Amino acid sequence: MRSVVVPSMIVTLGMLAIPMLAQVPTKNIGCPSSIQVELPLDDIEIALVESNEGMVLIARCQDVSVKSQRLYLGDGRTAVLFEASNDGLFTPNGNRNAAAIEFKKGQTISVPKEKSERWGANRGEVYLQTAALKFIASE
Repeated sequence: MRSVVVPSMIVTLGMLAIPMLAQVPTKNIGCPSSIQVELPLDDIEIALVESNEGMVLIARCQDVSVKSQRLYLGDGRTAVLFEASNDGLFTPNGNRNAAAIEFKKGQTISVPKEKSERWGANRGEVYLQTAALKFIASE
């Protein structure tokens, strides 16, 4: 268990303010405030599109649609990054010269081990969880 020091009270003695500090215990929470979306069990399309914000990705699965510059796709344990830029669509296996990538239900995705990350590890990032795909780390 970690502790964080926070001001809990200020005691004034004449013109001098003396802060009194208290130890407040905190728990290590598994998810550091990432955005997590569970996708339906179906095919997934990740498209590169131009928007007012610049190049972005739109991930679609049935009636679910998510738009972000960076998306992590995974199984709830591990995740791999897809990113939009002016140079194209970046995948875990490198730059892809395509307007969209489609993953079929049941497909296995082989990803270099160093490109695989722990699920939900990056604060503020968008994680798309799917049981429709299998992820295998390759050497």
